Amino acid sequence: MAEFHESAADVFYQQSSGIETAPLQDEVILFHPSTGKFFVLNRTSSFIWSSLREPSTPKQISEKLQTNFRKTEDSNVALDVDTVLQQMESQGLIVKTQT
Repeated sequence: MAEFHESAADVFYQQSSGIETAPLQDEVILFHPSTGKFFVLNRTSSFIWSSLREPSTPKQISEKLQTNFRKTEDSNVALDVDTVLQQMESQGLIVKTQT
């Protein structure tokens, strides 16, 4: 399993309210009404997005991703999840939350 820094493992993220979604084959299109921006998520990012309906940690998301996509390179999965979460947070699509 990938190693997570303690602080990263304790952070929970979830979808920001008001983000509109539309499925597109294996992808998802998001619309952020406050900014007027559209985002097209690939299959992996779409999976991460759907995992954030409920508060989740990066570690929880990485474990689900490995199970569902049968990824074997743990460190790459953790890094990819962290990168996607940072990008989504910077665009206001997700927020940090406390559970």
